[in-house]
Amino acid sequence: MIKNISYIICNTFNFKGVSSRKEYWTYFILIFVVFNIFILSIPFGLIEAWYLKANNLQPNGLNFTKQRSFVNLIFLVPLISATVRRLRDAGFSVWFTLVPLLNLILCTKKSKND
Repeated sequence: MIKNISYIICNTFNFKGVSSRKEYWTYFILIFVVFNIFILSIPFGLIEAWYLKANNLQPNGLNFTKQRSFVNLIFLVPLISATVRRLRDAGFSVWFTLVPLLNLILCTKKSKND
């Protein structure tokens, strides 16, 4: 699992080649699901709660969005490159990357060499 994540991160700007289904979904689930829930949401939520209480403000749901967006953008580039490699491995055009829901469905397909 760590090998798969390190491969994706080391090939952040490599849009050539292929990426296996396991590599792609390991990165997607661990980084975008687990990371966003446990690393971003909980700490930023605690900081936001402390900030609102310290300044005697009412919550409006818009605090710390710039910081969360910036961290998500850092992990978006490796995901795009992994998606391009995964679609190429599955035998589809890389232009399907522009259609988010469709590319997630296509990334579940077997490799064309299987």
